[in-house]
Amino acid sequence: MRVTILSIGDELLSGKTVNTNANYISLVLDGLGCEIVKQVTVADRKNDILDCLTDLFKMPIDLILCTGGLGPTSDDITLDVIFSFFNSKKLFDDKYWIKLMNKFSNIGIPISKSHKKQAVVPDNGSIIPNSIGTARGFQFEKNKIVFIAMPGVPSEMQAMMNDTIIPMVKSKIVKSKYVATIRTTGAAETILHDLINKNNDDDDDNINIGYYPSVYGVDIRLVGKDLNKLNNIKENIANTVSDYFYTFSDHNLEEIVVNKLIKHQFTIATAESCTGGLIGNRITEVPGSSNVYKGSIVAYSNSVKINNLGIDKNNLEKYGAVSREIAGEMARQVRKTFNSKIGVSTTGIAGPGGSTKEKPIGLVYVALSSKEDLVIKKYNFHSNRNKNKIRSSQAVLKIIQDYCENYE
Repeated sequence: MRVTILSIGDELLSGKTVNTNANYISLVLDGLGCEIVKQVTVADRKNDILDCLTDLFKMPIDLILCTGGLGPTSDDITLDVIFSFFNSKKLFDDKYWIKLMNKFSNIGIPISKSHKKQAVVPDNGSIIPNSIGTARGFQFEKNKIVFIAMPGVPSEMQAMMNDTIIPMVKSKIVKSKYVATIRTTGAAETILHDLINKNNDDDDDNINIGYYPSVYGVDIRLVGKDLNKLNNIKENIANTVSDYFYTFSDHNLEEIVVNKLIKHQFTIATAESCTGGLIGNRITEVPGSSNVYKGSIVAYSNSVKINNLGIDKNNLEKYGAVSREIAGEMARQVRKTFNSKIGVSTTGIAGPGGSTKEKPIGLVYVALSSKEDLVIKKYNFHSNRNKNKIRSSQAVLKIIQDYCENYE
């Protein structure tokens, strides 16, 4: 199935809003075996949208997915323009209007007359339900091309994709390729590439390997027509990069870690310096984390490290706050303080100031302490403040995952 993605919105063109919708749709449909042939973004102007639609319907494609401009305000013009393009007559859905009024009444918000726009339906198209919002989507067909319009609100668009569009695509598509993802953290793209090329002899042209780096790590994506061969290569690569691999799924590292902690009934506490509470925040974003996460001490200053965390003042003076010794002591002390199974810590130089020749920006020590073990790792991230904090939190989460897997 050949697909084009149309995004409508001035805010996307100005750069004020990142077009995450197009990214999400592309990833999902590509994983189903669709071919994404084009992405287009146009302004909230009638003629621009009409011209774009005219061009798209001349292309050899099967599906156009459009997001944006279906809201109730005056600048949401997509509905009117689309109805005009498909020569649709506007019908008013009285039942849906009553449903909207009841919904707004139940949450104590007065409904506006402008919301009547969201009860309008076409006479020659169908409705895409919105399970979490009020703006419904629309589906039309022209020149054997299916056109679907969805709201621009990411959560609402994703709900429509999951509830209606993905099942529809799956029912029509003939699987022409398979996709697998190997998620890694802690190694640069070039390191992974060299490891894989060195340790994997399988050079099959039918399996394409792509590298997708981010501040959280590198996703290695495999695409091929032979499912058995793809799975074999996937396993081989995961074994090759096992020190950095954390999942084949789409789950984030914090989700994986919390689920493993719950599985083993391990409690955890965090002592954070350079990450400033980021690890605790990421853990507590995961449902069920309250069963395993005991608490945190954000020991940003030396006085807090001494008075609240119980770090030996002499060791601070001897080794410095950013050191292997203090990282280990922080992890051990926070474990004892909260009486948890595991204690983890971060200490480092996030930047842009505070560095020395011996301790540059991006130098980070992370540690994990249990009654049986103490793991301390050193990293040199050499990046900006925000990226250093994220990469430090990833490093800690990976250590926790590795610890839990020793019990599996």
